[in-house]
Amino acid sequence: METLSKTEQTYIIPTFDGMKLLILNLILLIIGLVYANNYVLLFNFILFCLFLGSMYYTHFNLQGLILVSAKLTPVHVNEVGVLTLHFKTHSRFGHHFLKLRINNKLVQILDQDFNFSFSENLGGILKVEIPTKGTRRGVEVFNRICIETLFPFHLFRSFSYFKSSLEILVFPEKKDLNIHTTLENLEDKLYEGDDFILNNFQLGDSLKRVHWKKLAQTSRWYTKKALTPDDSPVTLQSGPESIEKFGLENQLSSLTFAIIYHQYQNTKYGLSIGNIFLPPNHGSQHLLKCLTLLANYEN
Repeated sequence: METLSKTEQTYIIPTFDGMKLLILNLILLIIGLVYANNYVLLFNFILFCLFLGSMYYTHFNLQGLILVSAKLTPVHVNEVGVLTLHFKTHSRFGHHFLKLRINNKLVQILDQDFNFSFSENLGGILKVEIPTKGTRRGVEVFNRICIETLFPFHLFRSFSYFKSSLEILVFPEKKDLNIHTTLENLEDKLYEGDDFILNNFQLGDSLKRVHWKKLAQTSRWYTKKALTPDDSPVTLQSGPESIEKFGLENQLSSLTFAIIYHQYQNTKYGLSIGNIFLPPNHGSQHLLKCLTLLANYEN
């Protein structure tokens, strides 16, 4: 795995609780000096040591952490995926209560309070899996990821940015709406087996479907019709009128469901929407190409 280095230094700022503690320290210091009260000054000194110690340990908690890789499984809208992070560390004391912060409109972390910790693991790979949910279709690449911590007393927030090439890919929601048009490419079907029936030839029928052997035997024209029409290549189509009537997102959801259905049925399928046309094909790469085009489609 290629190691991703930090883009910036580790930063640290006081939290709201940290600011309240600092103000309390200043008030106690003033009271102690005005009234010459050694007990108040002692208590102020203890709180100030707690404040400085918390700042040190919060910053130290991120030192030595290295992001190796980040990958998010492609998901559909309203479906759950997994964001997988791999880390290495040079720290002998580990890292505690770390949290991922990623601001985008495509996915959200299901558990906003999700945090993770690493014990000492010098030289090894540390793996973290974070459940996410697709909220909006689209494709986005993140150039940096933020890891933060409030450990140990939530008085300071320390965070660091890491370089990444994290691709977030969210496909349209799958809905069996059947509001698109399915065109069968019957002329592309091969009728070399016995899995067909004969119909009388009609004007407009493709000559590729003519049963030539039967014509030679009977001098009558017949056409072949497959008994398994699902094996014929199809083109899944949505026109401007249909999009205006049912809405763009519903059309994309209907096409998404149909694409996945034909993929599992081992049927060659094409896609036609707007200015996009993909000829019928099959396979995982064709499926990914079709779904990615729908995820990026703008009317």
